[in-house]
Amino acid sequence: MALDFTPNFDAPIPGQSLTAPLGDRPWQRPPRFAKADDALAFYVERITTPRAANQMFDVLEMGVPIASLVDAMQLSGVMEGLHTVDVAVLVNPILVELMEGLAKNADVSYKVGDTDGEEIPDQGILTKAMASLSEIDKEELEIEMQDIEDETNPVEKKGLMSRKGVN
Repeated sequence: MALDFTPNFDAPIPGQSLTAPLGDRPWQRPPRFAKADDALAFYVERITTPRAANQMFDVLEMGVPIASLVDAMQLSGVMEGLHTVDVAVLVNPILVELMEGLAKNADVSYKVGDTDGEEIPDQGILTKAMASLSEIDKEELEIEMQDIEDETNPVEKKGLMSRKGVN
């Protein structure tokens, strides 16, 4: 019995996902915050708003460690082009201390998450917590990023290794 095989030509071309225009992705552009101080000021301003602080306390009461929450925030910031990975590494312990202090002042039970004795949180809890936090930030971040993009002027890159035709 022979199989009647008809090829499907509606499939994507291999490598098609890698053909986005250069500079189209956030990580292909210069970061919004090149210095750790600027990134830290951005995060402190966002975390200390009453609405964000209340949501953070809710997430901490669900059992999500502070370190996991900060790591997720930093990863999101890198993917959105706010800062680089090295800036995230520098800012991370300061944000953990800030959140720990806020939780102590608000009498919220929390786990730091940087010790071996604490258990790793369930992935479902992390996903649920990040979804609740991202509802606030998306609208505000889009407005701020649009303002920054409007203000920036492209600088002509010069040099032997610069790409031609890309600003």
